[in-house]
Amino acid sequence: MAENQAVPAAEAAAPTATIAAPSETKETATPTYHKGIAPIKAQYLVPKAEVKKEETLAHLSEAVEAQGDEGRTGDDNHGGNDANDANDSNKRDRKDKHVKNKRKKRGGQNQDRVVTRRIEDEVQLCFKVAKGAECENGESCKFTHDIKKYLEAKDKDIGDRCVNFEKFGECHYGYKCRYLGAHMDADGRLIKDEEKMAKVGSETMNVFPHQLTIDLRSYKFDFSRSEAYLKKMADEQAEAAEARKMEEQAKKDKAMGNGASEQSPAQDVSMENQDVTMENVAEESSTAETSVAKDEKDLSELENRDVKKPRAATVQEEVTHSDTPDVRLRPCEKKKIDFRGKTYLAPLTTVGNLPFRRICKEYGVDITCGEMAMAANLVQGQKAELALLRRHKSEDIFGVQLTGNKVDVVVRACDMINQQATVDFVDLNMGCPIDLVFNAVRLWKGLLQSQGKMKRMITGMKSVLDVPVTVKFRMAIYDKKPIGTNLTNIYHGLGAALGTLHGRSRQQRYTKLADWDYISQCAAQDRGIPGTDSYMPLFGNGDILGSSDYYSHLDQHKVDGCMIGRGALMKPWIFEEIKTNRDWDISSGERFDMLKRFCDYGLEHWGSDTQGVNQTRRFLLEWQSFLHRYVPAGLLEVLPQKINDRPPAFVGRNDLETLMASPSVTDWIKISDMILGPAPEAFRFDPKHKANSTTVEG
Repeated sequence: MAENQAVPAAEAAAPTATIAAPSETKETATPTYHKGIAPIKAQYLVPKAEVKKEETLAHLSEAVEAQGDEGRTGDDNHGGNDANDANDSNKRDRKDKHVKNKRKKRGGQNQDRVVTRRIEDEVQLCFKVAKGAECENGESCKFTHDIKKYLEAKDKDIGDRCVNFEKFGECHYGYKCRYLGAHMDADGRLIKDEEKMAKVGSETMNVFPHQLTIDLRSYKFDFSRSEAYLKKMADEQAEAAEARKMEEQAKKDKAMGNGASEQSPAQDVSMENQDVTMENVAEESSTAETSVAKDEKDLSELENRDVKKPRAATVQEEVTHSDTPDVRLRPCEKKKIDFRGKTYLAPLTTVGNLPFRRICKEYGVDITCGEMAMAANLVQGQKAELALLRRHKSEDIFGVQLTGNKVDVVVRACDMINQQATVDFVDLNMGCPIDLVFNAVRLWKGLLQSQGKMKRMITGMKSVLDVPVTVKFRMAIYDKKPIGTNLTNIYHGLGAALGTLHGRSRQQRYTKLADWDYISQCAAQDRGIPGTDSYMPLFGNGDILGSSDYYSHLDQHKVDGCMIGRGALMKPWIFEEIKTNRDWDISSGERFDMLKRFCDYGLEHWGSDTQGVNQTRRFLLEWQSFLHRYVPAGLLEVLPQKINDRPPAFVGRNDLETLMASPSVTDWIKISDMILGPAPEAFRFDPKHKANSTTVEG
């Protein structure tokens, strides 16, 4: 069946019914499908008149709230005249224009975003006392040790089931837990299940001791392996600079017709130092203020450049040559992973947290990767960045993703990870579209133009790691300047274990569909012989929201696998759909159970005290900003749902299904209240990821 041919959806007999794979569906009359509009069955659509009425009431409510007391400023002007009326009208017009501009400004990605302040208990109880231990600070402790006073001021329990006590036999948050009744006896003493504590240990890996932070911040961490590589690299650069200087001098001497330089030794040394200094400055500097025109010109040069891809043997020879007795490989053989044919959950900033990855593992994803970490922050020992490396024991193929534009910093970060963390691969992000990263780090500006710098970085990563190095990149920075084919050749030549290509430019973001035809061109490049060590698998990424999307890309575009990002956020069960090759009409009850499991994992990961509960709530709401875009399969005329289609206003098959489809933050908070109890009055939420490709129509 053709890729874009409409496939009629079978009627759902029950909420848990599953719909057969497209290839097995019986052909009927093709339903009408309007491009860009989700084809929802007529019986579930909300009449436009009702939608407009609701929107009008909502806008009136907003206007009244915005005006406040200002709406009464003209009450004393009983007489009035035409001039005053016109003046008032002009003022209102200017005000309306100002409000519209303000709303338009807030509509941008993270513009003027309200940052939720941390919500804590009214009375701050010492954490050690809360666990039933003694505080060594005694009376000098800045937190209270009065448990009775704390419990009197504490908010009432959310429920009578503590997930941490139930699973591990002990709750590390003690009296601060919002489910305290589950592990406190009638006398007010904490309860522990010693037998369960002895059997069950922590399931989270890569939890680093505080001493690591101290060592990194005080420059006491042992970076000997990376330092040896960096020293060798610096020596080779100096030798290359000297060779170039001598070659240029020889050309000058030959042109002048005399075989010797007329410069004094002092002048020679001065010029040498000046050449090396200027070369280093030109190579390492990155300017955040570079104009778009110059970027496009530079990228055009990269696009048209004749890329000479080194032979795999040559790369191996260079790496071996750079190894000294101080930079020897570990006795164990470096780990190898066959990535081909595996499903891969994209590393997702904010929403790709450990509890979410656990949900995806339950639905059958093969490869998971932590959220993008800044190499510089890791080397500086920042706790928040180190926490991004955490891994759950269920993640059997797990990697961490780094970004950075300084060779020495990235190599040191890899050295630290190799010594301290348990990971299966390290991914280098060469295509992050986030303005903060792109402008400050200047990854593409600094690395895509300098093949030498890119080579030193990836070779350095490989020299200090005992696990494979993979690379994630985009097809281009600007729409009309694709460079993905050249980058595919470069990464293969440098020995990357996997390349993942997102079929979009940075400029494009998500306003258009991914260019899978271009991904196919990159997949057609010479990447070695499949099954050999020299082969570099290539994964495609972009707009996968169903099993038919996944298998059509494997078949038509000849990629070795697919990475899934937004599709997994909208419907994590996509991985089970891929495994079973079907479209799953999952019920609202099953989806709600999934959210409850996520909250359990969140309370495990972030804590069951007040701060941990609200952290779990915030990440649930961030995820809900994607989940609500899913249209239940049983409501669609055509399967699968297209990721950029706008859904008309619709109702579900029950109240919960309708609530889950709401684009209103207020309704998302209602869903969180059903699981985590009522949100505090001071709780505020503004989604970090706002959709710029899908909006509810009506």
